Order: sequence, then C-alpha cells, then structure tokens
Amino acid sequence: MLTAASPTHARRQARPGLTLVELMISMVLLGLMGGLIVGFLLKQQRFYTGTNEILLTRTQVRQASVMMPSDLRAIYPAGGDIYTMTDTSIEFRSTFGGSFLCSTDVVNSKLITPPQTLAKNSLLSVWTQTPTIGDSLALYVENTNPGPLDDTWSVHKITAIGMNFSNAAPGCTSASGLMKSTDVNAGNPSYIFTISPTQAATVTPGAAIRFFKKVHYSLYKSPTDNLWYLGYYDCRTGRVPVCNSIQPIAGPLRPYVAGQPEQAGLRFTYYDNTGAVTATRANVTRISILLQGEGTKTIQLVGGSAQTFRDSMRVEVGLRNWR
Repeated sequence: MLTAASPTHARRQARPGLTLVELMISMVLLGLMGGLIVGFLLKQQRFYTGTNEILLTRTQVRQASVMMPSDLRAIYPAGGDIYTMTDTSIEFRSTFGGSFLCSTDVVNSKLITPPQTLAKNSLLSVWTQTPTIGDSLALYVENTNPGPLDDTWSVHKITAIGMNFSNAAPGCTSASGLMKSTDVNAGNPSYIFTISPTQAATVTPGAAIRFFKKVHYSLYKSPTDNLWYLGYYDCRTGRVPVCNSIQPIAGPLRPYVAGQPEQAGLRFTYYDNTGAVTATRANVTRISILLQGEGTKTIQLVGGSAQTFRDSMRVEVGLRNWR
C-alpha cells in the first residue's frame, strides 16, 4: 500500500562555502592588495627617511653658520688678533668678556674694573667665564692725537687677581661715576687685575677691556667615524691643559680633497678693504665662509635616483675692528 510522504520531512540543504576557483581568485586579489599596501608603506618610509636626512643635513650646515660669525666679528686684525689663517682653518683671539677701566695704577701694573651687577642695570663688566690668572686681555690705548686713528689695543697677561668688597680704594669707588656706593658688596665685588707688561701711561679711566682666549676652527676628520666636521678647540693660559682636544661641533661636511679646495665642506676666503683677496692677516676686513654639508645615507626622492644629499651656505662676516 502506497502512503504519501510526510510533510515534515526536512529537505537536504546545500552547505555555504567557496569553490576552489573562487578561493584562488580571492587569494590573488588579497595578494595584490597586500602588495600595493606594502609598496605604499615602503615608499612612505623612504620619503620620511629622505626628508629626515635632508633636515639633519641642513640643520648641521646652519648650526655651523651661526657658531662662527659671532666670534669672527670682534677680530681686530691690525692688532694681531688672527694667529693663522688657511682656506680650511683659522685661529684667532676670541673675546669671552669685557669691561671698562674704573681706575688704573700704572706703578703697580693694576687695572680696576666695576662690579658685574649695578643698580642702574648697566653692563660694564660682563663675561661668560670668570677671568683667571694666566688669561689674556686687550686694553684700549688712547694716544696723543685726537680721534681714533692712532689709538691701539695693547695685549697683556693677567698675573694676579684681587677683589674689593666695599666702596673704597684700591677697588672701584662711586667717585669714578661708574657705580653707586651700594653697588659693591661681599657678593658683588670690584676686580683688581695685575697685568704684564705694564699698561701705557696714556690709558685713562673709561678705557675698554677685552678678555680673550685663543680659538681654532677648521675642517676636521673624526677618527671615530672617518667623517668630516667643523672642528673646534680653545686655549686658555691658566688652564691645564692649555688647549682642549679638537672636537666636532657641526656636520658631517663634505670631505677635503687635495687640489680641489672648492669641494671642501669648509672654506675660508679673506678680503681686504678694497674687496681683493688677501693673505696678509693684518689687512683682513671681511671673511667669506662657504659651508657644504653632506648626508650620511643614500636617499631616493620621488622621481629621482638614489643619491647622497648635499646642501651649502655662504656667510659673509664683516670685521668690526678692522681699522
């Protein structure tokens, strides 16, 4: 006997999923998208690496261009401030402090200066390093003729230093007109510098005083990484050692190549008052500084080939005291 199929009988359902062809197509598409993303990320990485290298190189060049001019401007060539000068180095007297003469004792070779802090906020005695025995100073000497043309700077060595803590001789006093009687005290003394050789008899109160040290700038190859930098050291007679070891302070710069000075990372050119290049130290009135930086990594910018980034800057420094 035949019976009808039960209405509750469940039909067999097909399982959801991908065919082999669909799976292969999906994998290919995912691979293409992954490759595009990785390529984009690599390009972004190269871009940021290149940008960072450019910024570092330019920053180093500009750092070097800021350091030297402030030192060079105060040079007095006719007074022998420049010790040596070449196309890649210069040594000269660099002022680290200044003051004005409150009173002078020619017999005992003493110069008396006002305290550093005054009630009127006048900056008559200023220095970045406190002068010590053995340091050098330049003293402005007014000669007999009116006007500044025959005036000079005399150079002396500090042989002793004294301090006075009250408004009384032998220190600076209010009678000089440079300070008030209450300006000098235990925490704000006036200074008494004994010098050698003795100052000229024509030196008068109010004369300018420059405290200086020997400074050296040059293109320097570091033995640590064999790269070229702006090198620096200074010398102070009262210090041990007198001269510091040369240290890189900006760079890397382009290397020095014998016979190709125009390619060097640091190049000095010296001019006289006619605008002509000079090799005579006393005649220098202007110094041209060419700085050429060079990156340490090979970079590739958009649309360009892989290369080492280079940047350059020229700075012209007019000397204030060239006459």
